[in-house]
Amino acid sequence: MGRSSLCRFSVQLIVLGLAMLLSLAVAAVSARSQKSGAPAGTAPAENVENGRKAFIQHGCFSCHGFSGEGGAGPRLAQNPIPFQAFVQYVRRPKLTMPPFGTQVPDQELADIYAFLKSIPPSPDPKGIPLLANP
Repeated sequence: MGRSSLCRFSVQLIVLGLAMLLSLAVAAVSARSQKSGAPAGTAPAENVENGRKAFIQHGCFSCHGFSGEGGAGPRLAQNPIPFQAFVQYVRRPKLTMPPFGTQVPDQELADIYAFLKSIPPSPDPKGIPLLANP
């Protein structure tokens, strides 16, 4: 295995490891919100395009990427956490994300949530040639 192949393989392992850690973190937040008795609740009527604009306007993209793909912050696209857990986390995050308190109105949070839910899921890694043929 050449040096560039080894480097590429190492990067793939790191990316997959980070994806697994983020999945575990999301599952933990979801489980915690369900155990705390937080109401399942549904989002108010939402607008995907307004959500995309609000996501950019509030600077979410700077840590989470323009399509919620992650970066300095975790991947948000196709995030399975319930809407109420999403709102609680944005208002009072537990990690390094700055708290938004009431700076982002509920309607904008609903729109951002709808935008994130509208992003198509990532392709199956088996269908990506670089990952399928190491």
